[in-house]
Amino acid sequence: MQDKTKKKSRFLSLTWKAILAVSIAILTSSGSVFIFGNLTLEKNYTQERDRVHRFYQQAFNSILQQSKLDQIDITWIVPAIISLDLSSHQALNQIEKIINANWFKIELESDIKSAYLFSKGGGLLNSWGDTTLKADVFSPWLNYVLENEEPFEKILCNISCVQYKAYPFLHNGEFAGVFIFGRDLADMVLRMKAITGKEIGILVKSNENRTVSTRPILDKWSKTIIALTEYQKSFPILLAVMNKIPNGLPEKKARFEYNNNNYEIIVFPFSNDSTIADLVIIDNLSEELIDINKSSMLYALSGVISLILAGIILLLLLIKPMRRLNAFIALLPWIAKKNYIKVNDIMPATSAHKLFNDEIDILNNATQDLIVTLKNLDRDVDLRTQRLAERTVELQQEKNLVSNILNTAQVIIITINNNGKILMSNRYAEKLIGYNEEELKQQLFVDLVFGHEDFKTISSAINEIANRQRRTFRYECIIFSSKGNELYISWFFTLIKNNKKTEILSVGLDLTERRITEKKLSWLADHDPLTNLYNRRRFDQELTHALSVATRYNQKGALILFDIDQFKNINDSSGHNVGDELLIKVADKLLSIIRDSDIVARLGGDEFVVISYCIDQDHAEKLVQKICTEIATVKVAVNNIELGVTISAGVLIFPAPGFSPQELMATVDIAMYKAKQMGRGGWCLASMEDLARDEIRHRVNWKAKIEKALEEDRFVLYYQPIMKITDKSISHYECLLRMVGENGEIIPPGMFTGIAEHFGLITKIDQRVIDLAFKKQSLFIKQGLEIHLSINLSGEMLSNPNAFSIITEHLDKWNVPAHKFIFEVLETQAVTNIQAARDFMTYVTNIGGKFALDDFGVGFSSMSHLKQLPVQYLKIDGGFIKNLANNKEDQLFVKAINDVGQGMGIKTIAEFVENEMILKELLDMGVDYAQGYGIGKPMPEPEFNSYKGHSQPTPEASNKIKNHKTTLLNTNPNAVL
Repeated sequence: MQDKTKKKSRFLSLTWKAILAVSIAILTSSGSVFIFGNLTLEKNYTQERDRVHRFYQQAFNSILQQSKLDQIDITWIVPAIISLDLSSHQALNQIEKIINANWFKIELESDIKSAYLFSKGGGLLNSWGDTTLKADVFSPWLNYVLENEEPFEKILCNISCVQYKAYPFLHNGEFAGVFIFGRDLADMVLRMKAITGKEIGILVKSNENRTVSTRPILDKWSKTIIALTEYQKSFPILLAVMNKIPNGLPEKKARFEYNNNNYEIIVFPFSNDSTIADLVIIDNLSEELIDINKSSMLYALSGVISLILAGIILLLLLIKPMRRLNAFIALLPWIAKKNYIKVNDIMPATSAHKLFNDEIDILNNATQDLIVTLKNLDRDVDLRTQRLAERTVELQQEKNLVSNILNTAQVIIITINNNGKILMSNRYAEKLIGYNEEELKQQLFVDLVFGHEDFKTISSAINEIANRQRRTFRYECIIFSSKGNELYISWFFTLIKNNKKTEILSVGLDLTERRITEKKLSWLADHDPLTNLYNRRRFDQELTHALSVATRYNQKGALILFDIDQFKNINDSSGHNVGDELLIKVADKLLSIIRDSDIVARLGGDEFVVISYCIDQDHAEKLVQKICTEIATVKVAVNNIELGVTISAGVLIFPAPGFSPQELMATVDIAMYKAKQMGRGGWCLASMEDLARDEIRHRVNWKAKIEKALEEDRFVLYYQPIMKITDKSISHYECLLRMVGENGEIIPPGMFTGIAEHFGLITKIDQRVIDLAFKKQSLFIKQGLEIHLSINLSGEMLSNPNAFSIITEHLDKWNVPAHKFIFEVLETQAVTNIQAARDFMTYVTNIGGKFALDDFGVGFSSMSHLKQLPVQYLKIDGGFIKNLANNKEDQLFVKAINDVGQGMGIKTIAEFVENEMILKELLDMGVDYAQGYGIGKPMPEPEFNSYKGHSQPTPEASNKIKNHKTTLLNTNPNAVL
């Protein structure tokens, strides 16, 4: 077989391969030079022709302009021989006589072709020469000269082109009449020929109504030739162009071939009025194109010569080296036989007098090195055999190590054969599943799987891996241990080789704990953790679904919203633990009243809502009355005294065509507050008048404004400084949210935060505030500023199970440390779900973040919460600070709060500090920080110069901040700070 292959294979020497390769390269290079040269020649020739065209145009324009400027001498001679004693009429008669007597001389000595004399009234007195034009042609010219008393010029072409000039005639300083002289422009052709050296012609438009002429006509163009140089030569050329381009005279230029010559015809109109005449230039391009072709052939010839010379030189260079190379080829069989003595005998000798070594010399050296290497390899074989035995021992040790790893790894490791039978398992698999290795070996892998679909999927995947149809497979499924425990395992299958056998390795990661956590988080996303009812987020989805179902099936439903009367008083007076107990009992009672198909949710605080399907108004009224009556039986014990509660409820029957879920919620909210106004403990049915109220529209409109502002990123932060009282330094700023209106106005948070909370948008606003503040902090860090920022968080964020993930994601996004931030929360919000709030605050504190309890001291019932919540700052409510300098009671309260905070190692911050007197009182009491208009107003950028503190920026940073403030204020001229 090998002999046949050798006979079929063709041999081509490296010499000829090299010559062929170089020839191709030179041919390619020469071809590129030839193409580039031709392109360059064509470009240069095009540029030269453009220059020639411009030159022709300039020459033609100059001749036309000069013709316009030339004066006709007779207009100055005639008045000189008229006596000044004659009247104007007599002077005109005298001029007629003079011209009649001298007209032959005037025609002979000048280029005047015709002359007309008009009175000052415009009447034709006499005419001389070619006077084919009618007098009415001159009417507009005469009017112009008579009105303006200045010359007029016009070119007319018929069977010839004549330039007419009208001159006013003055006698004794008075206007006496008008001369019109016509001058033939035929000599323009000769002047153009003298300048360009080309054949020139003038073409005018043919007209059947014109005087019959013997002049040549170009009928397809509807043109008459009135002047043409070298007529016998040029006229056939024009005819040839006309036949080639019959649609009309070319607008600018055209090239064509005639009698083996290349011509270009160039057309210039006498003016913008194409009916006057066209100047035609006939240019013979043959010699220029021949020169270009000669240059191209020179490029091609030089390429061919280069190719031949390169081949000859390369052949001479390679003949001797190739002989030496063939000698080295003859050595290879002896090297393969390891006959190193024979190789040394026939190896070509290296010249010791060579000035430069080449590849053949390198090959010679390499061959000698190869012989030495092969000798060394023979010697190394024995050594490697010995080492192989030692490596076998090491591999056994490594196998033992792998076995130990398999048995200690905290993942399930199982090997199965191609039929899916278990071959091996590690100890962790035995421990988790509950079977020993022998029991597992008696089973198929799919016997561990629970569920028909999982069984089918894994069986198919094992067969595909065994048949090499896929390399790996990942799958998550449920299996049961021997004790019946449900395990959620993530499996990874792959094909491995074990002692030349193929097996399938199955690695399982126990995700049971993570799955339980995910289910819990999923449940928390839709439920209120205190009452286990649906939360606002899930309720919004259920309400939208209920409205869709009611509309589709033409059913009625009821929306019932209520809150607990005087709940805040119970919460503040009896403590939040009692309030939480009351909320749980109300939720339990509510669930015992409604049907299983009804939806119940806690919207927040003490607000509950019920969606009742398939119910008319009469039954809805009975249901809400029952809810009011039954919840009135709920009692909570406080100091061995049972407290009862009442509720106020609003009821709305849906669907209401044309109204959104938000508008329905706003309407039923108004109905609930009507019930409160009627005396509490009752309910009120929402009417159509309630649906049409402006207040509802106002709330829904504001919801739309908030959503649009979120979409268009029109929320900004203002920064109010918080000063350290002892040294009046500022390194701490509170971020205060503002919304930028559609017209650029700044909207304070009081205008929209309540509505955002009502419609469930406050969490999105929280995330926007976090993103803006973290982004600003990253800028401060780049500027070298040591600044801490305070961020206000809503109650929704505190109870959000994903709150900590949101914080950490934004920290990673902007690459900022958590210790740069202080998160402010209201005391009332924190204690609403104190367990969730404490967990969230603990997580954030563990990564370096800090918390401040805002508006602390309202009701003065909050001291116990300081033990439960990991806070580092207390913000004393501004109500105690505004009159601090003059009110003894406020001074006692503030001092008490500060003392408690200082005793617990918590810093205190006083709000509403507006003057130096309040600041002095706070200093005397030992309060740590102060905030208010007396320290600094909220600004689009931090004001570093309110007090000279530690946060002095670099000059570059100051300029950036100044420019940013100026830009923001210019953008929002109506901004309220």
